[in-house]
Amino acid sequence: MAPEQKSDISIRHSIRWIPNSSPSFSSDTPPPSEPTSTIVLTSPSGRFVDLRIFKEDPSSPNHTSVFINPNSHTGSETEAEEAKTLPLSRLDWAIAGTSTHTSTRPTIGYYGQKLILPDGRTVNGTTADLKSGKHPYMRGRWTHWVDSRVLRTEEEISAEAGGNGPSPDEAAADEGDMYRIPGEGNEKLALEKGRMVNPESGQEEEYEEVWVPDEEGVAEPSYVNCVVWELDDKLKKKKGRVVKVGRWAQGILRRGNELLCERWKWAGSENEQSEWRLEARVKGYVGGEEKQKVDEKDGRYLDEPLAFPEALITDMISVGEPGKTKEVGDTVKESNGDVWTLVEWCS
Repeated sequence: MAPEQKSDISIRHSIRWIPNSSPSFSSDTPPPSEPTSTIVLTSPSGRFVDLRIFKEDPSSPNHTSVFINPNSHTGSETEAEEAKTLPLSRLDWAIAGTSTHTSTRPTIGYYGQKLILPDGRTVNGTTADLKSGKHPYMRGRWTHWVDSRVLRTEEEISAEAGGNGPSPDEAAADEGDMYRIPGEGNEKLALEKGRMVNPESGQEEEYEEVWVPDEEGVAEPSYVNCVVWELDDKLKKKKGRVVKVGRWAQGILRRGNELLCERWKWAGSENEQSEWRLEARVKGYVGGEEKQKVDEKDGRYLDEPLAFPEALITDMISVGEPGKTKEVGDTVKESNGDVWTLVEWCS
C-alpha cells in the first residue's frame, strides 16, 4: 500500500509467505502468487477499505477481477448482481481502518537479501543503497475499525452497544515496511514486508507483498476523485464505510457478526450521470452458524436485511456530479433509520 498522503488505489500483485524455518533468500521458499483480487482504496487522511476476495481462477493474472469473465453475467441487472454475490467463504479478508506511514529504519528488510519479483527476476539490495536513501522506505501501520477476521462474543456485542469501550476490531492493527524496489522498470512497484498470521498454517510468518497502482490512461469519473462515507450506530451494533477513489468504490458493513462487502467499478457516463457496475459482493456471518446464533439471541434488528443505502450510487459515491454537491458533515438517511455521514472528499 503506497505511502503518499493522497488518495490512492493499491492493487496487490503478489504475496509470498516465508515459513519460520526458511529464510527469504532460501531456494526452498515458496514463489510469490496471487490467489485473490485485492484492492485497497485510501483517502488523503488515511481512511481505507481493503477487500481481498478469492478469485474464481487463482492463477488468473487479472488481479482486479474476482471472476474469470466479469462481463459474462447476463440477464437483468438484478440477476447479474445476484450472480456476483458470493458466500463469505470466498472472502480472504476485509478491513476498514486508518493508515499512517512514517520514515524509519526497517525492522524487516530485503537489503543484502535476494528478492524475487513477480516476473521471476531477482534483485539484490545493498547496505550502501540503504544508507544513501537510494530506495526510500517507510513504516506503515494499519489500524482496524472493521475487521472480518475478528469474531465478536455475545459479551463484546453487548458492551459495544452500550458504548462501554472500543469494539474488538479497534484493538487490531498490522504493520509493515514499505520499499521502492530497485531496478529499471520497477519504479511503480512497492514491496511490503512484515509479519502476520498465515491463514493456511495458523502461524505468524514473515511475508512479502508486491503492490502496484491502478492502470494508467483508463477512463474514470471527471468529478470528485475521492469520497468517504461512514455509518456508526452503536445501538444496532452496526458500522460501515464506503470509499470511492477514481474508478473504484468499495464498502464494508458489519452488524454484530454479520458482514457485507461490495466492490463497484465506474462504467462510464451517460447524460452527465455516472454509471457504476457491481464487480463483486460477499456476505454472510463471520464465524458461520455459531456466530449467527450469538447475534440471533439479541433479535432486535434481524428483520432488517443488511444492505448498503439505495442512494449509494445515485447520491453517495457520485458526489460532485451536476446537482450533487455535498459538504463534509452532510448525511444520507435511510428508511430503516441508518444515517450515513460524508466524512471526507477531495477533488
